[in-house]
Amino acid sequence: MYSLVGSSTVGFDLTRSPGGERVAVVLRTGLALGPPEVDRLAAVHPGDRIREEWRRVRVADASEDGPWRASTALGLAGAALDGAAGGDTTLLRQLETSRIGDADAVDRLVRRDLLEWTWIGAGGLLTQDPVASLAGDVLSDAAVAAYLGSELPPDVRRAMSRPFLQAGLPLADDPARTAVPAVDPVLGDLLGADEATRRAWRTAVERHRARTAEWAPAMHDATWALSLSDRLRSSADAQLAAAVAFRQAGFTVQDAAYGVWNALSGVVQATAALDLIPSETADVLLRPWREVDSAAG
Repeated sequence: MYSLVGSSTVGFDLTRSPGGERVAVVLRTGLALGPPEVDRLAAVHPGDRIREEWRRVRVADASEDGPWRASTALGLAGAALDGAAGGDTTLLRQLETSRIGDADAVDRLVRRDLLEWTWIGAGGLLTQDPVASLAGDVLSDAAVAAYLGSELPPDVRRAMSRPFLQAGLPLADDPARTAVPAVDPVLGDLLGADEATRRAWRTAVERHRARTAEWAPAMHDATWALSLSDRLRSSADAQLAAAVAFRQAGFTVQDAAYGVWNALSGVVQATAALDLIPSETADVLLRPWREVDSAAG
């Protein structure tokens, strides 16, 4: 449901979640971990008994409805964006508050993707290094606590985050400094957005709403190219940074649901893959950014 391949989808949820910025910082920090940092996280593990108490509270407080299934949510997202010009806002309102993933998806993302390099074995017989498994607990707890936010009792949320903070790792909390240097100026400019710039983004998205069917294939091609070139981790860092920059730039949950996040995410992905994709693909994804830049000039 969440993965490095689908980092744009992760960003979509984080831009619409109150704790999304904090989740992104934890995940970006996890992407940059090496063996020394894994050891530091493992050393502050709170113990299985305490973690089981947190798990019970989380399960007990979980919503009965839960998050949407990814296929349903993504299908509704497309339908809602296609129909927005016609004034049908019902699906868009759902998109403002409903997540595609859930806390378990965050946990899998941490363990299977961010810490993929800590799994040992061959074929389907893989096990995670025991020290890395402890570190994964600490990293996952912090990400899940931020992800669930007010759905958890405040004392539990703080307790789940405390070990991660006690490890004292350098936090990847600067959205204008990513693992893809070419993306940094884009996000740096975004962070300086004023209301006129935000309107320009909304206008660009609205102008091309009838052509939204072009976005998904172009995004797929750019992501596939990044995957083949072993640059998914760096592009995921850029996507997570973009989610932070999106909110810090003053864009709203409504902006995310109405397509502005998709537009920004596409710009980030195209910029990360610019040397790998055809110009036609890049043009589709970069179109909103070029219009905004032209309007500003």
